[in-house]
Amino acid sequence: MKLTLLATVILASAVSTTTHAADEANGFWGILSASDNIQRAGTKTRWRYGLDMQWRHSERGSGSDQYVLRPSLGYDLNPNITVWAGYGYFLTEPNVGSNRYEHRWWQQINWTAKRLNWGTLSFRTRLEERDLERARDIGLRFRQQLQLAMPLPAWQLTLITSIEHYSNLRDTDWGARSGFDRLRSYAGVRMPVSEKLALEFGYMNQWVNRGEEDAVNHLAVLRLRAKF
Repeated sequence: MKLTLLATVILASAVSTTTHAADEANGFWGILSASDNIQRAGTKTRWRYGLDMQWRHSERGSGSDQYVLRPSLGYDLNPNITVWAGYGYFLTEPNVGSNRYEHRWWQQINWTAKRLNWGTLSFRTRLEERDLERARDIGLRFRQQLQLAMPLPAWQLTLITSIEHYSNLRDTDWGARSGFDRLRSYAGVRMPVSEKLALEFGYMNQWVNRGEEDAVNHLAVLRLRAKF
């Protein structure tokens, strides 16, 4: 009960704003994701596959587009805990300036902490090693996400709310600075399309620490979830 109350308070704070000066911009993310247990001879194993493909459009400055490909492999330690390892390729194409290429290796633990009649509370902990082309330093970043999924049976929908904190663990020659990096707050609705497809749409607020003037991104998110 205490864990659930704490999570509710933290998630509610995701919609709050701060008094810091901020440079605000709009954007859109389109995501195709697939994840499920790997089957052998028609039986599900503890191994899981994961794949994310994303298009991220930003209207900040002169505008930019980012393309993400992120495959991963997971293993169920038990029904509530899954460990993951994966790789991400990030291509950023600004309307003005040079393209940016990033290779990102990551390790992750997913923990379903609480299953209740009205919802499921889960945590996601991730460590990233960030390698940008034409840079010498490897960045290290820690991410912690808290998510609450609440089914709405009368409408055959699921309400998803989450908050995720990012911290850089070292300085780099390409601009990363140790300490708080960003905070992502999300609220969305998921609806089944078929037995293996679900559509999710929502709003993400991304607060980015830039020193004197932070950046705030207001993002519309559309995600198609699939099982193959």
